[in-house]
Amino acid sequence: MNLPPDHLPPPHPLPPIGFESRILPTIESSGLFYRLSSVRHPSALHFDRSGRGRFDGASQTYGILYTGADEYAAFIETFGRLHGQIAVEESALRQRSLFRIVSNRPLNFVDLTGSALVKIGADARLTTGSYAIARTWAQAIFDHPQKVDGLKYFSRHDNTRVCFGIFDRSKDALSEQNTGNLLDNQPKLLAEILAHYDYGLF
Repeated sequence: MNLPPDHLPPPHPLPPIGFESRILPTIESSGLFYRLSSVRHPSALHFDRSGRGRFDGASQTYGILYTGADEYAAFIETFGRLHGQIAVEESALRQRSLFRIVSNRPLNFVDLTGSALVKIGADARLTTGSYAIARTWAQAIFDHPQKVDGLKYFSRHDNTRVCFGIFDRSKDALSEQNTGNLLDNQPKLLAEILAHYDYGLF
């Protein structure tokens, strides 16, 4: 079937009727989780409600901590937001400290990757499309009787990298370690990440 060049898919559906009765596909992890956090803040355990992130907003009944499953995910989620970017400023790198975050118990995450999306009535647009729809789903997941600790999903900027959004109901389980900025404290790791994404420094 030939579609017109301006054809767009329909909007991603909202959570289906009876969502609260479905068994959510979950995975467990205690970390490590990674986050590049502003040096202005002594802690990286910031549970966002600003409305700038995909799964948070002022109308949500929870805060959410955005993390990566590895340092690459943390980097590209922080510095990969400008499409076509080919370099990162040294000054910007020095304004971010890499934190390692761990949980003192296994955290239970709803899996928003692979075949798990079909099981909840969603598709990949949930993690790449409308923020308003993503927040509606996140609220439904937070309210679900399984009382999960957060969400597992692929980075929109590198869909081979896993991210975790941790709900603030789990904040007392978390601890963190500040490893400093990548430029001065982990230059070998930084060089590997920059080479992986074909980024330069300026």
